[in-house]
Amino acid sequence: MRSSIETRKVLGAVFLTIVWILCFIFIKPTLYVDWLDNGSITTPLPVMTLIIGLLVLVLYHIYYRSSTETTKLSLTSVITIIWLSLIIFYPYKDPNNTAAGAVGFFTLVGGLAVCVLWVHFFSDEIVA
Repeated sequence: MRSSIETRKVLGAVFLTIVWILCFIFIKPTLYVDWLDNGSITTPLPVMTLIIGLLVLVLYHIYYRSSTETTKLSLTSVITIIWLSLIIFYPYKDPNNTAAGAVGFFTLVGGLAVCVLWVHFFSDEIVA
């Protein structure tokens, strides 16, 4: 009998998420991508990393076929890692950061959402 939870998908998503977060940590926020040679159209590299990383994670979950429970567990692990990295690495005490209060509030609300998601998996109603 085959289990309904495939650990390969969950571990792959965790690996992709950690690589994505490491890109945020090690890429300097002052780097830009210059789309034209004259510098008229530029994009910050961390923003591009955010968009491309989210796109890779979403496409990974769409095209890696597995059971619904496996996809839910994988997405819950991804959200948990993102939430924990936000708590650990976001500069809340930076005096130049005007959005620290709002980010702190939504981090707390996100923590509540993460707890609710994990309650689903720790309940006894899931049948393997």
